[in-house]
Amino acid sequence: MSGLPDWGDVLATALVGTQRRTLPAGVGAPGEDPAEALLDAAGTLTLYRRAGFRARTGLVVPAPAPDDSDIPLVSWSAAARAADLLAVDAAGYGTSNAVPVRDADGRLELLAEWLGAIGHRRVPGELLPALLEIGRRHRALRALIAAAGGPRAAWLAAQRPDWGYLDAAAVEAPADDPQGWDLGSIGRRVGILTAVRRGGPEGEQRGRDMLAEVWASETPDDRAALLGALATGLSGADEPVLEGALDDRRKEVRLAALDLLALLPDSSYARRMIERSTACVRVVGGRIQVVPPVACDKGMRRDGLVPRPPAGVGERAWWLEELLTRTPLRVWGEPEEFLSLPVTDEWAVVLRRGLARAAAGQREPGWATALTGRLTEEVVAGGRPDDRLLLEALYDALPPEALATIAVEVLRRGLAGAAAVGVEHVLELCPRPWPPALVEAVFGALDDLGGRRSAGWRLAGLCELAALRLPAGTAARATALAAGLPSDDPMSSIVGRFADTLRFRHDMLEELA
Repeated sequence: MSGLPDWGDVLATALVGTQRRTLPAGVGAPGEDPAEALLDAAGTLTLYRRAGFRARTGLVVPAPAPDDSDIPLVSWSAAARAADLLAVDAAGYGTSNAVPVRDADGRLELLAEWLGAIGHRRVPGELLPALLEIGRRHRALRALIAAAGGPRAAWLAAQRPDWGYLDAAAVEAPADDPQGWDLGSIGRRVGILTAVRRGGPEGEQRGRDMLAEVWASETPDDRAALLGALATGLSGADEPVLEGALDDRRKEVRLAALDLLALLPDSSYARRMIERSTACVRVVGGRIQVVPPVACDKGMRRDGLVPRPPAGVGERAWWLEELLTRTPLRVWGEPEEFLSLPVTDEWAVVLRRGLARAAAGQREPGWATALTGRLTEEVVAGGRPDDRLLLEALYDALPPEALATIAVEVLRRGLAGAAAVGVEHVLELCPRPWPPALVEAVFGALDDLGGRRSAGWRLAGLCELAALRLPAGTAARATALAAGLPSDDPMSSIVGRFADTLRFRHDMLEELA
């Protein structure tokens, strides 16, 4: 069909017939049956009318979708399960009662587990629009969607601007890919640069050279993304590149450089921060003396200090906290020894917060362990609104075995005590698979009948989290636990859903095995 007529002309021709009325010029191909051309025109115009758009001509037809038939599909049952999980916020996909979790977050976590388990297989094309739409709303799933969707998902994402995020998602790529480096999406280019940097000292230098060649022509967002690839094989040789990026006009690039410079303890940046901090915080006569900065000068702002304090915080206290946050913790010696020194009450909280932010940012497990208990006391006593967030960041700096040990010790004291210290957050941070000791502690807490009756809402929180994080192989044990509860037990529905979710995960992973 070379053109589209007016709807009135199509209607008039249909009423009297093509033998009595000639079709408008340009409708149908030469030699085509006029009746078929009329029906084609009517069908096309009906689609436009239902969509609320005027018919347009001269549009560029996109290139055909890439052929991915050489990549095996997931099984039909696995695809059907994914459709149920996609019902989280994509109407028309799956059946909402097929997934045992209660909320959208639980569905998203199951979907992430499904995407991570499909291996070198592809998702059916009919599910790709819903996957891309969920990735638009939930950033944490984007890398998984980019990997699982394959070339067809990338092609589909290019057809809609709001799915363009897929190009920016970093993907695994080979180091030797000149065409991908020159023409690929930013996500692929980051993957190539990361792969190059894995090649030892020579690869690290080659990566710096590649970055220098394209730096001036990149957009600010792409510069920040490519700069982040230097985290692989980061060394003192990267310092000149990062120092230069501190003078970039875009904040995103400067922040990316600061994050990497903070990981170089012997850099000029670290020495500048040490000089400033030790001028403000000194140990004299067995006591900590604090003299906060009197100004936030240009050099401090270049090094990432935020000059404007949050509401309710004085300027000098805030500048001191910012300095401590960016200073290598080794300058203060052993954490327990330093933290045990007396300090004026006026500055004690500021000192602990700055050191805690440094421990979280520098991933220093020793300092994080020493500060966790102290900051917990301040949270319980009603500290600043963001103290709880800072405490959670400290947990993030603890090694996995320390997190698991904390969780085991707390759970063994009973559900009431575990909830009081926020065991759910500690469990969220414990990496999978949970170790056997933690698995036993969780089932021991769930098997504590007295604890369940006295703290039903605490049991619900633990069950919902454990159902998503326990090894799927414990499904039979959870089912036996649920079956052992009387039907009139108020906790039977909570434990039953816990068992259903574990069984759902077990079956899901079996389909993808």
